[in-house]
Amino acid sequence: MVPTAIRTTPLQAENAPGPWPHRLAWLAALAAVPLVLFGGSVTTLGAGMAVDGWLVAEGHFLLFFPVDQWLRDTATFVEHTHRLFGVLVGMFALTSALATLVRERRRGARLVAVAALLAVCLQGTLGGMRVLADDANLAFLHGALAQAVFALLCVNAAVLSSGWRAACSQGAEVESERRALESAASLALLVTCVQVVLGAWYRHGIRPGHAGDVGLRLALHVAGAIAALIALAALARRGSALRERAPSLPVGLHRVLARLPVLLVVQLVLGGLAWAGHREGALGPAEWALSIAHVLLGALLLAHCALAAAWTRRLGRAPGLLEPVPTLCEAAP
Repeated sequence: MVPTAIRTTPLQAENAPGPWPHRLAWLAALAAVPLVLFGGSVTTLGAGMAVDGWLVAEGHFLLFFPVDQWLRDTATFVEHTHRLFGVLVGMFALTSALATLVRERRRGARLVAVAALLAVCLQGTLGGMRVLADDANLAFLHGALAQAVFALLCVNAAVLSSGWRAACSQGAEVESERRALESAASLALLVTCVQVVLGAWYRHGIRPGHAGDVGLRLALHVAGAIAALIALAALARRGSALRERAPSLPVGLHRVLARLPVLLVVQLVLGGLAWAGHREGALGPAEWALSIAHVLLGALLLAHCALAAAWTRRLGRAPGLLEPVPTLCEAAP
């Protein structure tokens, strides 16, 4: 059932911060998709040290790295392109945070925007330190954190959307379903986070230049996948129950709950194909594509868990609980 439209009141329209904080936050989340894909490719190819240096790469400032060197081989292309998308995401996150601080009155929205920017900065710093120190442990940490940063960017875009501002309580008659969905989303978010870490640990263990007990890593990854499957299936079931009883759910939450079962099925298929197609010492185009698609779907699942948790928490709070504060424009003399 398609949710009914939620009208914005004159007061909400008057206090609206304008479209740019949300647009920039959405662009940051969108640009993070190829960033995750190229990051997964770096791990798949073992290309983390393909370019020597970080901000100054082989004698050139990062943004002015020569095109002929950028295209010299696949590993260099993948690694440097990953860095460029990192810069792009950082620029969008920075401008979104600045626009939010200037235009947004809600304290909670400001905090989320700043948290997203700090998370992007932390992730970029970890990536740089990994290259400068040539440290496999930092590479694993950088890979494990990437999908959490992506999820936070998606939540930031949702919080700055007009639908989030207009969201209202669904009423006491569905409060039990809302609470059950919030609990299921929180649990699924936690379990999926653990699974993402286990997946990164496994992927870094089977790639060139890394050593470790691959059997143990695979066993833990499979166990995590089973736990995540149970938690995500419970979340999908709770979401379906709430959608049936509350057809006026915000469009954002409705779409998240509708996409979740599809993403879960696709992720299971991709994971099985990626595992079945892995051959030690041989990396073909099919395994490359399957592995990075599996990484991206993991990021999308984690983001949907975070969005479901954020949306259900929003519906359970009074509309005025996120207290407005003066914007920088209003505070200026």
